[in-house]
Amino acid sequence: MANLGSWLKTQLGPAPLVGLCMIVMTIVGLLSTFKITPSLPPWLGYGFLLGIVVSATFYFLFSVTRLWFQVVGGPIPGSYRIKPRQTVALRQAVVDGNNVTLGTAALDELAQMIGLDSVKTEISTLVQRLRVEAARREQGLPVAPISLHMIFTGPPGVGKTVVARLYGAILRDLGVLEKGLLVETDRSGLVAGYVGQTAIKTKAKIDEARDGILFIDEAYSLTSRDGQHAFGQEAVDTLLKEMEDQRDRLVVIAAGYPDLMRQFVTSNPGLPSRFAKTIHFDGYSVEDLLKIIHVMARRDGLNISAESEETLKAFFASAMQRPNFGNARTARTLLERAREAQAARLAPLLGQRNINLAEITHADISTATAEFS
Repeated sequence: MANLGSWLKTQLGPAPLVGLCMIVMTIVGLLSTFKITPSLPPWLGYGFLLGIVVSATFYFLFSVTRLWFQVVGGPIPGSYRIKPRQTVALRQAVVDGNNVTLGTAALDELAQMIGLDSVKTEISTLVQRLRVEAARREQGLPVAPISLHMIFTGPPGVGKTVVARLYGAILRDLGVLEKGLLVETDRSGLVAGYVGQTAIKTKAKIDEARDGILFIDEAYSLTSRDGQHAFGQEAVDTLLKEMEDQRDRLVVIAAGYPDLMRQFVTSNPGLPSRFAKTIHFDGYSVEDLLKIIHVMARRDGLNISAESEETLKAFFASAMQRPNFGNARTARTLLERAREAQAARLAPLLGQRNINLAEITHADISTATAEFS
């Protein structure tokens, strides 16, 4: 029977009955188009129609019965959700000296990210807490509410957006969020230029992020003391209300520089209780940046020559002292400029044989770093 079901899904898609009905409707449509009237006894037609109705009814009852035993309590008292068919098998492991949680694609990707040791520890701790609370809920024990909203602080280019995306996927895999998709926005995506329009614009963005993550970059700009402070405060008030009303279907992450985000949280009495957890992202070290630029190069099918290591180290050590240093963004910009230098070097040689199109030479790196001076 299982083999028959697998064969039907292979031939007719994940919903065999729907696929079969579509085939029957297509045949009937072709017969009607070409005015072909098959000569069949009436009992056969009625029997066929009755068979389809009975099959659809039993399929519906089977689906409801199967889902009924998967209904479990939701994140808040009085709510319910469908338990995932497959329980995620998580495990603890040591990666780069850190005790992290593995078991899903998102958790594994987070564990393999370069640096971010404190971030990995915080996420792993939260995952374990969610697992324990889910087990308590299934056993009918009291469950303490967990605030999933977060503040991400740190300099630019340290992976805050990437971690937010993985956080949404992790919550989806654990059955906490239905979709877990990431919706990015900033002040311009929440604040309108007219009185009364900001709340509408903010609610629309929240609706877009429902069952996922709303990531607000430079959230401190919502409470900045400028001529449009009232509009930003209207967005914050709307956000606070929706975070409470939709706490089981929406997770909000506000990101920005540490000092400015502290001012943001203290600007409204309701913000500290909503954003109970703050995760700080440290800037990358020189060694981390070397690993990052090599990973970026490999993803692009390139190889940076070993002779370039010292030049890269000196460049990153110097660049880190500049106010506009962008961590991984600077590494990406440097790689792009090295590719431009490589293209300028190789373009006149394209007619020759045995040209190494994958190597970024020391000369290419030197040309790229010189452009930053």
